[in-house]
Amino acid sequence: MKKLILLLTAVTLIAIAPANAQKYGHVNSQDILKAMPGVDSIEIQLKAYQEELMTMGQELLNEYNIKKDKFDKEAGTMSTMMRQTKEQELQNLVERIQYLQQNMESDLQEKSYSLQQPFIEKIQDAIKAVAEENHYTYIFDVQILLFYENGDDVTALVKKKLGIN
Repeated sequence: MKKLILLLTAVTLIAIAPANAQKYGHVNSQDILKAMPGVDSIEIQLKAYQEELMTMGQELLNEYNIKKDKFDKEAGTMSTMMRQTKEQELQNLVERIQYLQQNMESDLQEKSYSLQQPFIEKIQDAIKAVAEENHYTYIFDVQILLFYENGDDVTALVKKKLGIN
């Protein structure tokens, strides 16, 4: 009787195991992002923003050079207070130029993130929908996986969900 119960338990566990099996998939989100319509405009907008920042920096530099030349010509005839005021103005311009140079890269990264975010959200929503429709427990991005042998590549399913060929 004990053996029969053990046998029935084992058979039941074997029958139930496939029903509870976890299904894994992987996706290449960068490949999907590159294929999305409209994403090519991000690069154009980033270049325009970078040119805007460069123009702003050049204008500050031109302003500094003009004021510095004028200061150098008139410094000998200025009062001490006027010279100190003009020196402080020049120092403030130098600080603004340095601030712009130091923050340009992070500003570009923030701009890039804000432009990509709507596309990334669409991709994440599509991945979630594919996972739910196809009963995936996990879907990993191949960009962060060190090794993947088993599991399904669901990139094509996500592209289809987004209407990308």
